Amino acid sequence: MESEYRSLGFFSVSPNHKLVAYGVDTTGDEIYTVFVKDLESGVILEKIDNIGDELEWANDSMTIFFTLLDEIHRPYKIRKHVLGTSPISDVILFEELDEKFRVSIGKTNSDKYLIVDISSSLTSEIWYLDAEKPFENFKVFNPREYRHQYSVEHQGNRFVVLSDNGGQYLNFRLCWCPLDATSKDNWKEIIPYNPLVSITRFESFESHLVIVERVNGLANIRVLGSNSNGDIDGNGDDYNLSFPEEIYVVSPRSDYQAYNSTVLRYTYTSPLTPRQIWDYDLSTRSGTLLKETPIPIAANFDKSKYAMARIFADIPENTKVEAPFNTPVSGKIPISIVYNKDGFKRDGENKLYLTGYGSYGITYEPSFDSKIFSALDRGYVYAIAHIRGGGENGRSWYETGKFLHKQNTFTDFIAAGDELVKLKFTKHEKMCIQGASAGGLLIGAVLNLRPNLCNVALAGVPFVDVINTMMDASIPLTVGEYEEWGNPNEEKYFDYMLSYSPYDNVKKGAKFPHLFIKAGLFDPRVAYWEPAKWVAKLRQNVAENGKVLVLKTKMGSGHFGASGRYAYLKEYADEYAFFLHFNN
Repeated sequence: MESEYRSLGFFSVSPNHKLVAYGVDTTGDEIYTVFVKDLESGVILEKIDNIGDELEWANDSMTIFFTLLDEIHRPYKIRKHVLGTSPISDVILFEELDEKFRVSIGKTNSDKYLIVDISSSLTSEIWYLDAEKPFENFKVFNPREYRHQYSVEHQGNRFVVLSDNGGQYLNFRLCWCPLDATSKDNWKEIIPYNPLVSITRFESFESHLVIVERVNGLANIRVLGSNSNGDIDGNGDDYNLSFPEEIYVVSPRSDYQAYNSTVLRYTYTSPLTPRQIWDYDLSTRSGTLLKETPIPIAANFDKSKYAMARIFADIPENTKVEAPFNTPVSGKIPISIVYNKDGFKRDGENKLYLTGYGSYGITYEPSFDSKIFSALDRGYVYAIAHIRGGGENGRSWYETGKFLHKQNTFTDFIAAGDELVKLKFTKHEKMCIQGASAGGLLIGAVLNLRPNLCNVALAGVPFVDVINTMMDASIPLTVGEYEEWGNPNEEKYFDYMLSYSPYDNVKKGAKFPHLFIKAGLFDPRVAYWEPAKWVAKLRQNVAENGKVLVLKTKMGSGHFGASGRYAYLKEYADEYAFFLHFNN
């Protein structure tokens, strides 16, 4: 092996199934070298250096489209290459100059159209091209409008569009339009908008639409069938799939859906069920379990020894804010809990591991994680706080935990920790808290607000030097992040970000818990110097109270840690050894 780190970032098989293009990252910096391989002979036909993480084939199996990165690590160009020709003749199809926007390339589920998505956190613009005609020009679907997000799929004689209409439909509305009239004025509603239900994505089949919704913090799969006229308009044979557990994660496999099939392939998992792959026949309404991931822990694993539950903490009253367009906001913070039933008592004496994220509208899913059972079998309760800033309760949950409401993310996490103590799952002296990346920001901010919330804290690749990073537009991702945190060149955002930036709010003499911090030398998302500076400031200011502070910088990897089948487990072993020892 030529490098310590090696990751297969993506691969794509040609439409004629004779070639495969795949991208390899050898440092962790998320810059890829693409290889095109003949599957029959095994010969590498092409090698292309320094591209982004997306590639798509035209239907001629000779033309590929891929993204290029700029100096701040932003996918900003789409390049077209014909196999067997010199790269000098490659064509740049798109170049996005606005640094808040990123470009991506994909294909509709029908394989009929190539799709270029040019998006920021708030705004999107789609361009499309018949995949049979790679040498024609892309057409704009609907010109970009500030704060209007939409996505597109093809179905028969129409396009299906998921749109927030500039935020008016904050949780997204499902529409359709003719193939030859794609501007917003031509979009017609398929199902009525429900502000209490967030549509996160959809899959298009020849005879069905499959919608993924979030309802009460959990994912739901809704199937729209044809009506008596053969149209899919929300008035046909529609139904929801049901799932057997109280807490679960379900997600269609976008890369494995056959457009002209009636079979939906999806993954299912829960804190106690390893990832399963199911085929579900949309016509007969019957499912077939294809595979369950083998459990890489003791062969005598018995899920009946464990229990899981969902509890809710109240949002602190003084942090309640309205979402755009008066979209309803839940008043409860969901908390997913798992524990070993043997010896468990609600007496406040259990050790507890509380984790969270709460940024970018990303949902922290309660999926199966074999690593946690080592702690569960030692008497730990494992808990996930689904806090504002994430997407668990829809887009309003996200909007009320970003920009000038970012501190709601941190106070929600504290409220979740306090609720677990109140309900006697644990006590603060027996609690460990954990977060990574933006979740590392969460941990840093929480420790400044409530250093006695826990006994041990773990912060992985933490985004803690908020002001200095966001003031430096030359750092990867910074400008694009203005629509998440705010632009610190504007006084109101500067002052607000300064009020919670972990590095800037370390108090002299504060009594911090035991703290384990991780960084990656090649991390393009959170530079290694952020956690290094934070540790130096902590060592200078935090009171000597017998607590241990450790910084571990991985010298051969990036944001996501070590590669390899087992190397990442060694990194987690360091964390587990730390909190199991010091939270004893």
